[in-house]
Amino acid sequence: MELLKFPFLVQKAIFQKLDFDDVFLLSLTSTKMLILLRMVSWKHIKAISYKARRTHTSVFAVKSKDESPKIMELRPSLAMNQETQHSELCLGYNMTFCWSSDTNILVVTFDEKTMVPTVQFVHQHMNGLFGSHLQHGCTLLSYDLMFLPEILPITSNVLILHLVMAPALLDKYISKMENQEYLTMKNQMRDIPLFNVKFVSCKHLSFINAYSLAPEILSRFQGQTAVIYNALIKNANIVEFVTNWQKGDFALNLKFLKVYLDSYLLFDPAVITKSLKIKSFSHSKGPPRFQYTVRNYFGAEETLQNHDLVVPTYVVRETDQTVASIIVSEDRFDFCVWEWNETQMKEMGYIE
Repeated sequence: MELLKFPFLVQKAIFQKLDFDDVFLLSLTSTKMLILLRMVSWKHIKAISYKARRTHTSVFAVKSKDESPKIMELRPSLAMNQETQHSELCLGYNMTFCWSSDTNILVVTFDEKTMVPTVQFVHQHMNGLFGSHLQHGCTLLSYDLMFLPEILPITSNVLILHLVMAPALLDKYISKMENQEYLTMKNQMRDIPLFNVKFVSCKHLSFINAYSLAPEILSRFQGQTAVIYNALIKNANIVEFVTNWQKGDFALNLKFLKVYLDSYLLFDPAVITKSLKIKSFSHSKGPPRFQYTVRNYFGAEETLQNHDLVVPTYVVRETDQTVASIIVSEDRFDFCVWEWNETQMKEMGYIE
């Protein structure tokens, strides 16, 4: 191959102008070519993102929140024209592929027997090609073709929970997932089997349309951060949560919690604050600014606007005197746990 004879700077310039599907295919031609491509910096690719649909799974190279070019599609071979599919021995694996007649995108195909090894080969090869820095995420719009988190060790998943999905089936899927780093639930179901511990043991949970499940999430969550939307939750649930946290009974790993009420409900902040041992930060120095850095699975690290709070009141955990900022409005509850205890915050001037 003439390309291998060029100086590396020329090779690098050529490689970086190629589409990612061409880079992927080129890396399969030989071990020498793969080694050469690994020498190129692919740091501008932050993550590999999968989007699972009913008919296929798309694979994207995420460069930023707004730029994610598609690398390929994974499809059943029967869905594609058999005459256009090519089968090649690629670095020890017999891979079948073609190009979509509609979009000209690379399509890697599989049958019932080769689905799992094909998906795993593609995933592992991309990791070896583009680098160990990659994050991985998956959005599951459908569960009909494959349940990708069962096949690949992906710990950042967005699950779209459709109205007609059976709770027992969802529980079966969730049980097969790795322990989750980031789990986003976009719920349309009426009943969800929250008894599955992986719902509440993930490090970072975002639950959209929690509805009547919110109190159970609040009482059982074991992770670090949780944002709960459209919650059907009462004043008493908030009081119980804060009281138990103050006793040191649960939520020992919690760093940040935000609860948005469903639109037709309202908290009564006066009732909640009257029921709790709430204190105020120093009026002279003012309260500290709570900023929690969030790393999204698409690779961009940022301090999100709604995680940047100045809260004038706080509570203290009895077991270790850890301080947590707390604020309740009519439609929202924020709970921010600090790394400092009450004595340390007094020394810093935040508490009189």
